[in-house]
Amino acid sequence: MRRRNAHIPVRKPVFLGCEGESEQAYGQFLNDIVRQKELPFHIEVVNLNPGAGDPLARVKKAVQEIARRNQRRAEFQYRALLMDDDQIAGDHQRRQQVHALAAQNKISIIWQAPCHEAFLLRHFEGRLTANPPDSATSQANLLQVWPGYAKPMSRLEVSRRIDLEGVERVSGNHQEFAALLRFLRLIP
Repeated sequence: MRRRNAHIPVRKPVFLGCEGESEQAYGQFLNDIVRQKELPFHIEVVNLNPGAGDPLARVKKAVQEIARRNQRRAEFQYRALLMDDDQIAGDHQRRQQVHALAAQNKISIIWQAPCHEAFLLRHFEGRLTANPPDSATSQANLLQVWPGYAKPMSRLEVSRRIDLEGVERVSGNHQEFAALLRFLRLIP
């Protein structure tokens, strides 16, 4: 009897740095979609906390993590960070520093305005243009469409409430997020 060689498709590595466990679960949820669609990518989702409390520190830690992980595997084909905008809102100089360091290291920043809960809220039908002013209002608004939401959420809990249609919906209003999804071939 002839032995068949198993063909394991090569998956291009994608780095997605996150600031917390809920964002990490969301990134793992995206990776699950990529796998279900049998796309040639693997999203390596990295929680950059503890040790990186503000956006500039997170970019610096991401640069270190990317370098460290590139030593063990193929170089990341795409690099992105999922970060809350409210932590840097109003500090134009700090924002410029964050963008300069990210650009220097070919890292795309996906700003969640003002926070992750508002980003999640926009996945739901009729909530795409929701613009809560702060984290507390974002959380309250999210609880209206996702009763029982609490940090941290697991990827399974995320997948029970959000689907690819919601992901596509958000991408239509979020340029940096859409760029990641286009790279992953989740949207045209």
